[in-house]
Amino acid sequence: MADIIQFVPKSHLDSAKNLLEFIRMCREDLTVFGVDLKWEENHWHIGVAFGNIDQKTRILDPTKVMAQPFLDFAKAYFRYQQGHKPTKSYPEMRALKCIERVLFKSNNNPQLANMNTLVLDQAAILAKKNFSGGMAYHVGREIARIAKFVSDKHLIPGKLDWKSPVKRPIDTVRTGQKAKENREKKLPNEDLMHALADIFASRPTDARDIFTSSVAAMLLCAPSRISEVLTLPVDCEVWQTKRDGIKAYGWRFQPGKGGSPFIKWIPDVMVGLAQEAIARIREVTEEARNIARWYEKNPTSFYRHADCPNVPEDKPLTVVESAWALGIPIEDLHHTRCELRRFGVSGREGSNTLATLHQWAMEKLPEDYPWFDKEKGIRYSNALFCFQDRQLRSGTQTSPIMVWQPTTNIFNNDLTSRETNPGYIVPSIFDRHGFNENRIEPLKANSHQFRHLLNTMAQRGGLGQSEVARWSGRADMKQNRIYDHMSEFELVAMLRSHDSSLSLDRPLEEIAEQVAAKLPMTRQEFNMLAIPTAHLTEYGFCIHDFTMAPCQRFRDCLNCTEQVCIKGDRRVENIKERHQIVVRLKEEAAKEIEEGTAGADRWYEIHDLTDKRLQQLVGIMEDPNIQDGAIIKLKNDNEFSPLRRAVESRLNKTNKQSDKDRPLLEDMRNLLGGGLG
Repeated sequence: MADIIQFVPKSHLDSAKNLLEFIRMCREDLTVFGVDLKWEENHWHIGVAFGNIDQKTRILDPTKVMAQPFLDFAKAYFRYQQGHKPTKSYPEMRALKCIERVLFKSNNNPQLANMNTLVLDQAAILAKKNFSGGMAYHVGREIARIAKFVSDKHLIPGKLDWKSPVKRPIDTVRTGQKAKENREKKLPNEDLMHALADIFASRPTDARDIFTSSVAAMLLCAPSRISEVLTLPVDCEVWQTKRDGIKAYGWRFQPGKGGSPFIKWIPDVMVGLAQEAIARIREVTEEARNIARWYEKNPTSFYRHADCPNVPEDKPLTVVESAWALGIPIEDLHHTRCELRRFGVSGREGSNTLATLHQWAMEKLPEDYPWFDKEKGIRYSNALFCFQDRQLRSGTQTSPIMVWQPTTNIFNNDLTSRETNPGYIVPSIFDRHGFNENRIEPLKANSHQFRHLLNTMAQRGGLGQSEVARWSGRADMKQNRIYDHMSEFELVAMLRSHDSSLSLDRPLEEIAEQVAAKLPMTRQEFNMLAIPTAHLTEYGFCIHDFTMAPCQRFRDCLNCTEQVCIKGDRRVENIKERHQIVVRLKEEAAKEIEEGTAGADRWYEIHDLTDKRLQQLVGIMEDPNIQDGAIIKLKNDNEFSPLRRAVESRLNKTNKQSDKDRPLLEDMRNLLGGGLG
């Protein structure tokens, strides 16, 4: 564990000297990423490249490195922040790239001292141009953190008080074409799921197919991040007897993003699949764990695998024996010598021994060996996904002496066909098994889509938000909303199934037909309004056309002329209960008027209007002379009506004696209600 050192600015120094001291401390005193970290290099061994915003590939282009002197600050800030709050996603890097580009554009000499609110605003705009909505929001927050840091630590002259203008994108849109496209993007399609099921059921023998199909199966057993699955220990399986005597099966997880270690239980219907997937991975990785255990217990002896020459450690080896020891395929002597030299060992007869090859192998072990994941306390010898080097590469010989850890990209890359060179496409698992033949769009997915799918299924099944968050290993259940992709139709169906007050006495089709017969619109027009949006209210139905305008009477349905009630509807109890509440509120408003409270008269008018409408509505709903199923639509004399305004205008312009249409206009005005609205 690296030492945590706090930087405390010196009050007697100006911002420029404090900045130099901060960079010196991060370069010389911090041990984050190792005491031997090569500071001068622009690509650090942890996989971080200090490229500018134009750098898009994993291999750093020397012409796209951040410019000095900002580069030194970026390295110092990154190392400092990762020491205090380590993350594997390195969120600060994108923010640093945006700030560096804005500062560079000013004078080709990006000085941190030139940072101001205008620079930060432009950096936020740059983030919105270069990243997706969600990523731009996070980059904006990181820019704000950097601004606060350099201000608090007196690394710049003056003080910055800046908030990111990048808003969190709305991720809860459920209706319309945009919502549909978002669901399709976040969830794996049905054909892909069937293809993976067929591949898994075929019991593949190739290590790459076993890896990809088994990991996909595991991701479908519990909503997990791929990084959590790939760092499971080999003894992750847990059985526990429940109170009803039935045994529950789960995996012992160490989740990411702040979650606490816990057991992730597998649904009963998926237990068989989960066990089979674990068994297949455990079998194909058993030899790799044997290698890792050997090196832990025998750090000075070469691993004696099945093809290893049976000779003493210090006996000179022939070229062929050296190749056998390293797992190099033997085609001809010249090719074998070339392969030995490519591996970094001598290709001459008698120049290698098992002892020298062992020394070479120890130097080639993974950097953090024996730790597979030091933070979680998992060694290579106890990691479920400890593989042999080159074991998942097609057309290459698996190393019999080296261990290797697969990454998220290894799995994701095998779910998508990739063009690595012009004209050359790396086949995905679907290509290898023929599922992309005759398809216009090839099957493709990523690991996170399975997590989205299981979360959506949990929401559909009515699982509580706290349970969904716990099952997914989240520290905050507000994050559930990002993974919930239920459509508007599913939400309405769920609401009806869980709330009896929203259930209908008759099918919606039948009610729609009756309403349409008594309203000036066709049944098809009403269906377009009522069924797709399923806009039920606590008193009846709303027939407002939301494609024309938003609701102008939010939560004031009773005083709206687009509110429709059905005689005999069970929701009459809601109307009575609301009437009792309104009567009490009206009485309270009357008391406030007597005491001279400002504005109380306005509240009294509103409650009085609502009281009268509720009395009228209850009277109609309980009138035995009106048959059940009748459509009730109350008029509101104060409601704005373009038709009533036109009628009033015509009446004001007509002559009482000469206009023959005046009686008809007066009848229309009486029917529509008095007042212009």
